[in-house]
Amino acid sequence: MRVHDPFELIRWLALSQPDPKKALAELVQNSLDARARHIRISRVREKKLPCLKILDDGEGVIPEIEDRREALRYIATHIGHSRKRSLSPEERLALMTQGRYGIGLLGFWCLGRILEIRTSLPGQKPYRLVLYRNEPHFKIEPLRGKLVFDDRFTEVVVVDLDRDSSTALSGRRAADYLASELRGQLLARSVEVVIEDKMSRGRSPKTLRVRPPRFLGERLEGLETIEVPGHAPVRLELYLTGVDPESDGSVPVALYAAGTVVTDDFMQLSAIDLDHPPWTDPRLTGMVDFPELSVAPGSRRGVIPDEVSHAFAEALRRIEPLVMGILETKERERAEQLDQNAVRDLKRAFRDFYRKRPRYSMLPMQKKSVEGMGDSSAGAGVSTDTEEAVESSLQPSGAEPSELFPPGPLSAVEIVPKNLVVESNTERNVRAKAFDDTGRQILEGIDYSWDVWGRVGSLREEGARAVFVAGENPTDGILSVTAREPLTRMELSAAVPVEVVETLPTSGDEGIPEPELIDATGASWRSRFHEDRWQVNTGHPDYRASTAKPALKLRYLATLFAKEVVLRSSQDRRFEEPLEQMVEVSAYADRQLTERPPRGRRRKPT
Repeated sequence: MRVHDPFELIRWLALSQPDPKKALAELVQNSLDARARHIRISRVREKKLPCLKILDDGEGVIPEIEDRREALRYIATHIGHSRKRSLSPEERLALMTQGRYGIGLLGFWCLGRILEIRTSLPGQKPYRLVLYRNEPHFKIEPLRGKLVFDDRFTEVVVVDLDRDSSTALSGRRAADYLASELRGQLLARSVEVVIEDKMSRGRSPKTLRVRPPRFLGERLEGLETIEVPGHAPVRLELYLTGVDPESDGSVPVALYAAGTVVTDDFMQLSAIDLDHPPWTDPRLTGMVDFPELSVAPGSRRGVIPDEVSHAFAEALRRIEPLVMGILETKERERAEQLDQNAVRDLKRAFRDFYRKRPRYSMLPMQKKSVEGMGDSSAGAGVSTDTEEAVESSLQPSGAEPSELFPPGPLSAVEIVPKNLVVESNTERNVRAKAFDDTGRQILEGIDYSWDVWGRVGSLREEGARAVFVAGENPTDGILSVTAREPLTRMELSAAVPVEVVETLPTSGDEGIPEPELIDATGASWRSRFHEDRWQVNTGHPDYRASTAKPALKLRYLATLFAKEVVLRSSQDRRFEEPLEQMVEVSAYADRQLTERPPRGRRRKPT
């Protein structure tokens, strides 16, 4: 194949980059590839023309070519050829180098009319290269003016910025974009990037430092790297946010290649079949970085489907069940923490209640709360045998000892306990439980494999049971299990968080029974006392309506507690139905008042 008109091809390559901020990122990327330690970006007006300047103290323009004129001539006459193309994936990963197509400079077409590249090396006379938008000729001439950085510098100047480009590259906008776009690059290098906006007006900041943003939320520990056979590893930095999945305030997981964004959302990765949860889960934010991805040369957005990208996608698909299990565990942990806070506030609300209201009877205190809120022993010091004994005590007394039909195929797997808190240098028994689609436990025909993510300890596997041996130092990690059913070839995974602490905390008796959460979806009861345990039905619609609002949940629990106190004090079961109706009416009124404020009042701006 042969190009009929080379400059026409160059024109189309230049026009393939329409985003001025991305074009600026390409120019800054060249400075990073040159190992610059200081980069200064300036938006100024020179000779009445708006200009953009990128000045760095890197190795310079093709430093191996000593003659500056020849180095600049090479750039002007080798569009589409990059000297970085020959780098191996390992070298690109070590150097955090991005360029490989040799067309990054053409992005100046969407910025302004003229591009100047000014370069100087110690002992060499400085020169400049001048390129013109939509014109095939160039100019190389000696550079006059004051030298900086001890006679070693590279300065790229875009002259006569377009109005739209100049507006898009104002100080704050440019700083925010570069901080996000080049986040991985800036965190991995010892480099200072400063923006000087001498064209800004009013109180707009004139000097800004580009600071990579930190992800908000709770990091998913134990998922730092994923191996890709025959390629560089995938680096993950995933966080569980506090954003409501049904809201629009989530920041999706972004895909990076050696520290530079290639897509802002995994929904754009349908070509390699990654446009699905957990990568698109709105509760998840962060980044996935794979340095060997091939991206579109012009826009530098999206992933080119090839053998490498499919190997990357296959590596991510292998850990999808684990990520989903961690998400569910973290959500359950967060809900339990909210419940613990609600119980703490409930105890504070009824402090000294019995002393000041002696006519009311005290509620009985349970000896041990297994799955309830505020259970300090859950996952900490309760043995597996104790958990089994409590589980068996919760079973109906008239249950049949055996089933007529055996359980069905594998449908779910879980780890008991759900939260594992272990003292350092101690052991803890854990077990996996497999269930069919009706919720019956499968006791035979399942193979289990255990794994520990993070430096929290080791495991001794015993089929469905395992012994976790905690390490010496306090840290966090993840314990996972994979259940395989040979007959159906079904394979499912579950994970629980692991926390190794120096000593286990102890809890005192607050005088208010901590409610035991029971998911009895479809049942009409809201709360009850069962074997001297105060149980709260988390499956009731009134409870579910209050879970997203801590204040509403506290009022709901306080109303349930008041109902139980009145029933215990009166010893008259005829009050049970009227009190349930009172709880229903109160919960309805609370929801209405929190969903929309009373007439005549305005909501405070958020």
